[in-house]
Amino acid sequence: MCRLRVLALNSLRTAPRNHVVVLKSSSSSASSSSPSTTSKRFFSSPPPPSSSSSPSSDLVQFSHDPTTKIGTITLQSSTRHNPLTVEMGRQFQSTIQAINNSISSNEININSIILHGANSTFSAGGDINWLKDLSKNPVHVNTDIMLQFYKSFLCVRELHVPVISAIEGYAVGAGACLAIATDVRIMAHDAKIGFNFVKLGIHAGMGGSHFLPLAVGEGKAMEILLMGKMIDGVEAERLGVVQKVVHIDRTGDAVDGDGDSNGTGTGNGNGTGNKNGEEVLDEARKVAKRIGKMHPLAVRSMVQTMRLREDSMGMGLESALRREAYAQALCYAREDWGEGLDAVTQKRQPSFDDYHSDWL
Repeated sequence: MCRLRVLALNSLRTAPRNHVVVLKSSSSSASSSSPSTTSKRFFSSPPPPSSSSSPSSDLVQFSHDPTTKIGTITLQSSTRHNPLTVEMGRQFQSTIQAINNSISSNEININSIILHGANSTFSAGGDINWLKDLSKNPVHVNTDIMLQFYKSFLCVRELHVPVISAIEGYAVGAGACLAIATDVRIMAHDAKIGFNFVKLGIHAGMGGSHFLPLAVGEGKAMEILLMGKMIDGVEAERLGVVQKVVHIDRTGDAVDGDGDSNGTGTGNGNGTGNKNGEEVLDEARKVAKRIGKMHPLAVRSMVQTMRLREDSMGMGLESALRREAYAQALCYAREDWGEGLDAVTQKRQPSFDDYHSDWL
């Protein structure tokens, strides 16, 4: 993996500025980039050696515009719900490391990064089949697995620049946790964000029980988490889950909040998003441009200060993640694990066993 990153970064260094650079695994055939008229440079993370994913179906993509100094990370699954899988987590972590290396070595100059999902959906949660299979593992193994899974996505908080989430369609479960872990969150008025873990039969994970109370307060977080509530963009802005909502006329142009012109989620189809989600992305770019007018050192140091503050609140982020991983592992050991997942796919209400049923 280290060798792949070195080869990729060397390609980034040697390519002319008007070239497109694609990072591919060593198993793929080398491809040469032809000159392009675009001012952007693009790379997608190489899968690990054990991965069966081909470079043509990369799950995480990064591009940046040297003119605006805005980077964009796109979650791009082959399914329209963009589930956060283990493989996507590996690629996401590799991408974050490659971006930070390129920023530190001055290979790219960006002031902020926008995170969004392709297919007009941010992410509708985790991989149902993978989650079901966790019942085969003992509790201590699943605790380690979940902690590693969380950190493969929460490494987004290690980026040197502010991260802005552009939320279209659905951000549910793990997808909601990834979104709320970013610095700024912008959401379509009819998009849905939900921390529906209890409906699935598990404890919240990936920092959801840590970041949500920081955003909305302990009382409202308790209500959302205990009821597995789904909320739209308007309510999300009112509660503080997101900082800005974009009101979209689905038959016309976007109007923002100021008046200017199969995962584990419960969504289906394309979600509530429009065909391309450009309205929310455009608003995210406006915010990124405003941040870009500020002093870059002040911005980077400020975002680090705020993240450190957030990470130290309550029991602390690390302790919260370990608590979540263990609590989720206990749920996977239940005999009725999978009922909540089946209920989602079958569009029915779950029927859970009583608390003591495993021992009666």
